[in-house]
Amino acid sequence: MSVRSLLLSVNHVDVALLYLLLGIFSGVLGSSMSLLFRLQLSFPVILTSDVYNSMVTLHGLIMVFFAAMPTAIGFFANLLIPYHCNVPDLLFPRINALSFWLLPCSLALLLFSMANAGWTFYPPLSSLSPTVEYTVFSLHLAGVSSLISSCNFLVTMMATRSSLWYSISLFCWSIVLVSILLVLSLPVLAVGITFILTDKHLSTCFYDAAMGGDPTLYQHLFWFFGHPEVYVVILPVFGLFSSSIQQSSLHRIPGELSLVVAMASIALIGSVVWAHHMYTAGLDLDTRSYFTAATMIIAVPTGIKIFTWVSSLLTMKRMTNHSLMFLQIAFIVSFSIGGTSGIILSNAAVDHYLHDTYYVVAHFHIVMALSLVYGILVGLYYASSYLSISLSIPMTGHTSLFVFSSFLVFALQHYQGYSAMPRRYFMHSETSSHTVITLCLLVALISFLALLMELIYLLVSMRQPYR
Repeated sequence: MSVRSLLLSVNHVDVALLYLLLGIFSGVLGSSMSLLFRLQLSFPVILTSDVYNSMVTLHGLIMVFFAAMPTAIGFFANLLIPYHCNVPDLLFPRINALSFWLLPCSLALLLFSMANAGWTFYPPLSSLSPTVEYTVFSLHLAGVSSLISSCNFLVTMMATRSSLWYSISLFCWSIVLVSILLVLSLPVLAVGITFILTDKHLSTCFYDAAMGGDPTLYQHLFWFFGHPEVYVVILPVFGLFSSSIQQSSLHRIPGELSLVVAMASIALIGSVVWAHHMYTAGLDLDTRSYFTAATMIIAVPTGIKIFTWVSSLLTMKRMTNHSLMFLQIAFIVSFSIGGTSGIILSNAAVDHYLHDTYYVVAHFHIVMALSLVYGILVGLYYASSYLSISLSIPMTGHTSLFVFSSFLVFALQHYQGYSAMPRRYFMHSETSSHTVITLCLLVALISFLALLMELIYLLVSMRQPYR
């Protein structure tokens, strides 16, 4: 296939490949930015404070909206939903292609803005940024892309499986839940960031405390989207992981209904615990108690999924692809560690000590970075048969190097967080923490190079015919 035909195609497989290419490009770009500001922390003469803040802001937005979502949702959903529903394509192929082409435009606007207000864009700091308009328009474009693709996925599955919901695959169930979460939460984010522009240009005072507004209102609006966004990205990986175990073990995974109920419970509870990001924002005691309890409850359906996966792996009689099994185990371990650190942070009293430290960074990244990447690599093995390619080249060395080095990066950041090292500082004066910061940089560089080797090996193996 020529490049021109790929770019102009509306076929679901071609659009899926475009999503994958965009996700890989954005992931490498965002990871390079993270290495750059890790370098600044080790050698505080590389970047100015404004450039450092811009790198941190762009890194967060790029990795969430242009690396994680296009890969975990855009690529796998476009590729697998028509096959799982036994249809030739999605119901609206042209709208599907439009949802992709909005993303490069959105990414270009975001890079042009070089926003430096932090990826959460808390007012009043965000209102002072001279390029916040470009960032808001960029997020609106990305939101429209996600909304129309979610509606396309939903109507495709409803039109083809209306009387057979009991037979729908676990991956399709995950996309149903993700689409519902996006349809419910994205408009709230759109309203929140639009109010930033109206405060700046139309003299409204939604977030201006001096004029009777409330800056905390933005935090509620943002995190009502921001916390479900974690599950928007990770739920498709749950579905892929379950399907991968079914494919590897050659039998249906036990307790499929319980897995569907667990995913639905995670999506539901995850939508009503947003304020655990705001324990230090002045919430009253009763509110903090509710969000502490509700957040801890998420561990129950998550534990159901973990134990089901572990039991399925233990009953597997033969595994010929050792790299795949290594990644499956790494996914379970990393998500379990990330979930455990999340339970610790859900305690409002503990969060007052750990809030805005590197412990929060480590918790977030071990779920949204490590678990996500391991799950995507597992998903690529699963999806390779649908692309008529082979990923059977042994990659155990590269895989183990990437897994262990990436684990070490965030283990060091957990230690930094317990030492009360604050994040979002472009320079640290404590000489005692410099050794840990430099070690974290070196290990992160090894992890990045190992992941590049993994991706190159994957691309090379894709040239082989499927066996």
